[in-house]
Amino acid sequence: MREIRIDGLRRILRRSASPGDLAKEVDDEIQFHIDSRTAELIRSGMTEAAARERAHAEYGDAMESRDEIVAIDRRRLRQSRRRERFESSLQDLRYAARGLARRPALLLVTTITLTIGIAATTVMFSVVDQLLLQPPPGVSEPESVKRIYYQGTRKGRTSTQSVTPYPMISKLRESVPAFGDVAGSFRSSVTLGRGVGARNIDVQLVSGNYFRLLGVRPQLGRTFVDAEDRVPITDRVAVVSDAFWRSELAGATDVLGRRLLVAGKDFVVVGVAPKGFTGIDRLNIDVWVPMGAMATDMHGEGWHNTANVTWVQAIARLRVDGTSDAAETQGTAAYRAMLREWNQPWRDSTGRVLLGTLVATQSPRGISEEGKVSLWLLGVSGIVLLIACSNVANVLLARTLQRRREIAVRLALGVSRSRLVCMLLTESALLAGTGAAAAVAVTFGVGRLVQQTLLPGMVWNSTVVDARVWGFTLGAMMLCVLLAGVAPAMYGMRTSVSATLKASEGSSSKSRPALRTALLVLQAALSVVLLVGAGLFVRSLRNVNTRDVGIDLSEVVRVTMNLRGAGFEASQIEDIYRRGRERLRALPSVEEVSVLRGSVPLASENAMGFRIPGVDSLPGLPGGGPYGAIIESNFLSTVGARVLRGRNFSMAEDRVPTRTMLINEMLAKAYFGADDPVGKCVMVRADSVCTEIIGVVENVMLVSLVNDDRAMVYLAARHPLVGQATPQAMLVRAPNNADAVARQARKDLQQLSPGMPYVEVASFADLVAPQLRPWRLGATMFTLLGGIALGIAVVGLYGVMALLVSQRTHEIGVRMALGANAMDVVRLVSWQSIRAVLTGLAVGLGSAVIASRWIADLLYETSPRDPAVYASAALVLILAAVVASVVPARRATGTDPARALRAE
Repeated sequence: MREIRIDGLRRILRRSASPGDLAKEVDDEIQFHIDSRTAELIRSGMTEAAARERAHAEYGDAMESRDEIVAIDRRRLRQSRRRERFESSLQDLRYAARGLARRPALLLVTTITLTIGIAATTVMFSVVDQLLLQPPPGVSEPESVKRIYYQGTRKGRTSTQSVTPYPMISKLRESVPAFGDVAGSFRSSVTLGRGVGARNIDVQLVSGNYFRLLGVRPQLGRTFVDAEDRVPITDRVAVVSDAFWRSELAGATDVLGRRLLVAGKDFVVVGVAPKGFTGIDRLNIDVWVPMGAMATDMHGEGWHNTANVTWVQAIARLRVDGTSDAAETQGTAAYRAMLREWNQPWRDSTGRVLLGTLVATQSPRGISEEGKVSLWLLGVSGIVLLIACSNVANVLLARTLQRRREIAVRLALGVSRSRLVCMLLTESALLAGTGAAAAVAVTFGVGRLVQQTLLPGMVWNSTVVDARVWGFTLGAMMLCVLLAGVAPAMYGMRTSVSATLKASEGSSSKSRPALRTALLVLQAALSVVLLVGAGLFVRSLRNVNTRDVGIDLSEVVRVTMNLRGAGFEASQIEDIYRRGRERLRALPSVEEVSVLRGSVPLASENAMGFRIPGVDSLPGLPGGGPYGAIIESNFLSTVGARVLRGRNFSMAEDRVPTRTMLINEMLAKAYFGADDPVGKCVMVRADSVCTEIIGVVENVMLVSLVNDDRAMVYLAARHPLVGQATPQAMLVRAPNNADAVARQARKDLQQLSPGMPYVEVASFADLVAPQLRPWRLGATMFTLLGGIALGIAVVGLYGVMALLVSQRTHEIGVRMALGANAMDVVRLVSWQSIRAVLTGLAVGLGSAVIASRWIADLLYETSPRDPAVYASAALVLILAAVVASVVPARRATGTDPARALRAE
């Protein structure tokens, strides 16, 4: 009978072993089998040497067997440990779920807190991701496609622009070896159809190689070829967007060959762009047309070879071996050469070509204002998440202190401290996971609303929550586990077994962990930073809204009609404006109607030559110009502007030719300084006869709500130089109901002629709304997130104070039994938290002062260190902290000393 050794069964029966022991145990087992067979052979009569040699020969290659057995055992060991860890984690999860279920209030408050924090960051990440991180959809190899910018310095002022005359496109294509190709584009709103059914659509004029450069393939038909972009144009073709195809053309598969009446011209549809593609700016585009098909109507006959019209946005694709640095150097040389050809030597030594990335919020100065505010809001939402995590960490820390006897008992029974940490972290992970799941649901529900509210003109991805957002949410959840769970878990691991078990069940904890106070300080500091940010943006928005721009924004309506582009003759245009004025005057609430020629506020800028007799050269103007408009005598009363010096035009000057003009305050200061320009003689355009300045008017907004440095010249309605200038717009004063007047005006004016293009009617309040967006966005979101942060901090402070009161019931009872009154108890309980909040307030105010310099560029006429804003934020936080602290403290005054002492 073979000898049985326990060592030989140990490998089979063992439950676990360390990886280092496996090889030794396998060697022992192999040796056991060889020794056993050797002993059998010796008993059968063989010598020991022969028997051992025979046993080795029968066993075979021991090393091969050893390696195979070790590999099998290691796999078994790994599987066993994974199974043990899974079972352990599942056990911890069940225990955490049962524990939280027994405390529904704790579960609800912490889950809501984490949901708000994670949802805020997730929603803002979805915005920033599409604006600043993701390239426009549908573009092939977007990293090699670059935006082209042009920079120059004149009289000490450096300016950067994203548009150029059209000939620069060909120059860069031919003269920059690092570029594989260069294309141009121009976005505009034009009329689709005519008459009552006309409406505006967004059209992009593109060079023939535009789609080819971007690597965009149509889902139906084809894109453009170079021949379709040449002048003179032969066939007018168009590519429609997927959204336009589905909404306007019912997604018809036979769309190719259909005709569209765009800007009064017939276009043949030759292709449908892929779904989601809207060009490089994430702005809506309904139809793409070759530049040659529409540029002449918009920019004149010489648009393709003139240097006087700056309007084309250029993009380039780098060659495989091309670099951005090489392209900028070569492009700068080509740009300066073209400037010399254009006789613009003032830019020759400073002109530069710069390349930008292909993201939606790119601007000549880097990231646009909306992009900067969005980045700030992402940072602010991160602060909200930090406040939420510190709030939950404080609650869990207080809960860990409540469970100190349970933890001590577990340690006394042999539970390892690392195992205990895993158990406590599982509770945090369960809360964070629940909050993350709820945050994703919130993002699905409100993410699109937030995106469209923040930037209503953007075209967003069809999916609000994509793989990137899922990954970000998972990362935020893991961060919550670390921030909210590690500190309470590590504090619980430091529990002293003997001291805790010796303490009585009802005694109050003498521990006042500095960590808990630090978390309260952190919440208060971060909250006051957000409150200061909200106050600064609210102050900026108020300053912008109350800025005097020379137009009563909420009372004036602008009417524009592209009649010349629709094929109307000058006499017809005059007739339509005459009849249109009559209809507008008949509308209720309308006080004034003024017809405008030349430059139109927020619509067009027409430069006008200006000379002062006896002055050889005039200084350059910051905004270029001067710009000119031809106005009627009621123009100033219509927009609400004032005459600062001299007089306004008379009604007679509306009917009789006269050489008189008004200038704005900006031009008066730039050209006349302290002298009074009224009565001075100047020359306009190529006129050899003087025009008299009869008055100086306040600056009236032309392009921008802020920093609108435009020098303006206003000629009388019948000035001899007016010539054949046709009306460009009508301004309507309707102080009581501008929006209703705008709606009715468009309906009435659209019926003036069967061939009418789309009539654009809007109040100036609506027209300037996009310019207000950065401040409104900052004020709204900072206030919202700041309010959320303050609410979370107050709820957390209240929760911690309530727990502390329940833990200190015995101490409070003893103090009251010894003669402490209610006010003493309130001071005892509330002072600790109020002191922490005051410390956080000091830290937060200091941090806000440091951080505010980074948002100074986003503010308007508001100091980033405005003392009123800082004082208001401090007052709000102090009041909130007092309320959150005093309520639990007042509840503590109801403690019955006798019951508290009997409980001991």
